[in-house]
Amino acid sequence: MVQNAIVKKIVRDGVAEVSLLRQMECGLHCDGACAGCTAKPPQEILALATNPIGAEPGDLVEVEPSVGHNIGTSVVVFLLPCVGLGVGYVLGQALLNLGDLAAMGTAVLGLAAGFVPAFLLNRSMTRSTAPEFSILKHIR
Repeated sequence: MVQNAIVKKIVRDGVAEVSLLRQMECGLHCDGACAGCTAKPPQEILALATNPIGAEPGDLVEVEPSVGHNIGTSVVVFLLPCVGLGVGYVLGQALLNLGDLAAMGTAVLGLAAGFVPAFLLNRSMTRSTAPEFSILKHIR
């Protein structure tokens, strides 16, 4: 999804910090007097972007999210806990011959085990300083 952003500063060669603009009906081109636009968003969303076009601070640019991690991240965050839940329940019921309540306990343990990779992935993504976006072109 392509978004508009303002270049805030150059972090290092080829990487800029951008402020993402919230997508609104008017594209923030109005003076705030239209009924549908209450105001600009109160919080600024900052992100790193590769800067192949040499944009300077203050430039209005079009950015696109970097691709590659979306499907894998979704699998880790959503599918693995569900698989852990199912495997934990089946392990408790079939292999350990536990009752329903005890099998639910093993299912909860399986769910917790499924959340561990999601937690670790979140931690590594939070610590990463890799650019999340790529600047495509100048708007103005």
